[in-house]
Amino acid sequence: MLGRRGSSSKPHEPSTGAAVTAENGQGQGANVSQFITQLDESVTKRLHRMNQRLRQLEQQMETLEADVAKASGDSEILEGRS
Repeated sequence: MLGRRGSSSKPHEPSTGAAVTAENGQGQGANVSQFITQLDESVTKRLHRMNQRLRQLEQQMETLEADVAKASGDSEILEGRS
């Protein structure tokens, strides 16, 4: 089971190095600690990217809302003149 970790079908995910720690004779605790550290780094990066994207979408939404409000106001002014 330890040797299969590096042959993941998802090439963009970093390998946890499970096979290396087993070959070096280190204990299971070091292997779990390394996995948790790499998982934490990966999740932190992903959350950062998602947060950036969410901020961009919020800014776009505010811009669109302002444009809609302006267009609605302009159309009400034009309808009032008729």
